[in-house]
Amino acid sequence: MVIRFPTSRACCSVAVCLVLAAAGVAHAQIRVTGEVSLSGMVETVTKDGITVRDTAGKRHEVRVQGPTQQGVALSDGRLLSAPAQVQVKAEFPAAGVKPGQIVRFRCRMHSTGKVDGTISEITVLDGGTPKFGVVTLHPGKDDPKSKEPVEREVTATVKTALAKRIVVELPREQAFNKKTAITCPLSDAAIARLTTNDPARIEPGARVVKLQALQLQMGDVVATVLEVENLVAKTVADKGDDALERKYRTLSSEPPAHPRLVRSAHFAFITDVSDREWAVISEKLERMVKALEVFLGRKMTGVVEGFVARDLGKFPSGMIDDPFGVEKIRRGEGVCVNSRLGSQRHARLYSCADHGVIQHECVHGICHLAFGSTGPTWLSEGLAELGNYWKEGDRAIDLPAPVVGYLQNATPKRKLLEIAIPGRTESGTWQDYAWRWALCHLLANNPNYSKRFVPLAIELMEGKQGASFESVYGPVAREVSFEYDQFLNTLGNGYRSDLTAWPWNAKFQKLGGTSEVKVKIKAQAGWQASKVLVEEGTAYDITADGTWKIAAAGKQFDADGEADGRGRLVGAVFSDFTLSKEIPLGKKATLKPPTSGQLFLRCVDMWTELADNDGEVTVTIRRAP
Repeated sequence: MVIRFPTSRACCSVAVCLVLAAAGVAHAQIRVTGEVSLSGMVETVTKDGITVRDTAGKRHEVRVQGPTQQGVALSDGRLLSAPAQVQVKAEFPAAGVKPGQIVRFRCRMHSTGKVDGTISEITVLDGGTPKFGVVTLHPGKDDPKSKEPVEREVTATVKTALAKRIVVELPREQAFNKKTAITCPLSDAAIARLTTNDPARIEPGARVVKLQALQLQMGDVVATVLEVENLVAKTVADKGDDALERKYRTLSSEPPAHPRLVRSAHFAFITDVSDREWAVISEKLERMVKALEVFLGRKMTGVVEGFVARDLGKFPSGMIDDPFGVEKIRRGEGVCVNSRLGSQRHARLYSCADHGVIQHECVHGICHLAFGSTGPTWLSEGLAELGNYWKEGDRAIDLPAPVVGYLQNATPKRKLLEIAIPGRTESGTWQDYAWRWALCHLLANNPNYSKRFVPLAIELMEGKQGASFESVYGPVAREVSFEYDQFLNTLGNGYRSDLTAWPWNAKFQKLGGTSEVKVKIKAQAGWQASKVLVEEGTAYDITADGTWKIAAAGKQFDADGEADGRGRLVGAVFSDFTLSKEIPLGKKATLKPPTSGQLFLRCVDMWTELADNDGEVTVTIRRAP
């Protein structure tokens, strides 16, 4: 379904063609209600876009589609294809370039490859397939017999970066006078510049030079033109597989003519991916193995073997020995066929070259080789989906837009026992996988339940008699159900389950006479215990001292927060596993609770943006005179 939006003179140069793809939400007409044009500063960067504070101090949530994304996730769960014209510029000291990055610069160079003088400017190339080598800018002046240097342009990979010089490396086939390494002295004020169309390169604190966007009827703001300058960069921040790509930059990125056998410590595949891509895949898989071994406390026995295919046409007929595996690869999917013969366990992978699919299927193989089975379907596929989206050292949710949109907007939400069905069941649809991921993510990442989850997972995979979800979580059924509902109501990309765990063990007390309670409330957390039992019909004076921030590059605020409510101290009363509506409090307030119960407090911010918050306020609570 294609939706064409009208454009005015303000953005008449932008061809706006937005394609709507429903993700568990019915198609519906989308209207443009206005256009937005502003400048200012970037406060927050997420997978789905940026938060901009304009020159008047107002915050704007702007959705931005990157060059490799299918679309942007709208607030109603739909995926909208709205590619923006993005330009991100960064300038930083030249010594901040990293080994493995591709750079281009001009210099005066002798025919021997020695650089004359110093270099003052370097361009960091981001994306694309640049042509490596040394180009003489004025060929007529290039005399091999001359001892005079001539102006040349070098495109190469950084090998070493120091304060006063960098060393770049050319591919052997593009060597300059048989020389592959070139040492480049840097001037004292040498700078490096980056220009890219990838919004993921934007950093908090960046200056928004130009932003044009469309406002949709549900309130979403979608960028059409975005120009940003990173002002405080010391280097180009890593994203995704940047570090691994740099690490293996010297390996060939050309796919081989024929599939070949590749190995690592725990994997052996016949594949047609390039040497560089295999190096990246294998290191990610080996790191995932270590993480799973630590998490589950068990080492795998044996090796996951099989096939990883980018182009099935390169595989001779019959080489891939399972027609079902071939069909899975053809559909851009994967499968891990696990088997046992006596005490011998085998795991055989058939997968497309998508890294997430490979990780998902390899989790099945790892668990089978470690425990002898992968457990009931809900656990098996839930753990594998954790592997699909696993990124080393990153605890924040990072899901494809259709998946997170579906979980946010599906009605009704699936209940815990509708997901944790005992035994093996049909794998089902991608929606079934989404619910299993949600349950396993909560249990594995919420500290209230993670210590119970690992023993349960082990018993289920080992086939222990009587092991079940209900037997382990039954005693805390109301607690886990409450947190599960809270999780589904607030999740999104950037959400951190470890920061939003409910403080069940907190102690509460009633206030009498002139007694008071002081408690510290952090900005980087969800609901936190006030330690006070409030009573309906009784008034309480509440004051909050201190400041906090709700964005890494944002301002300090007191508990009154901003005019739109962000950064404000709010409360809610918890009674019989029901949480009241939020009650605005701020720096000073008199609370008249809507019901009796436990008072909880928090700093208002997007639930998906808590991780970059900082600071705390000291809240004092006493009965009103």
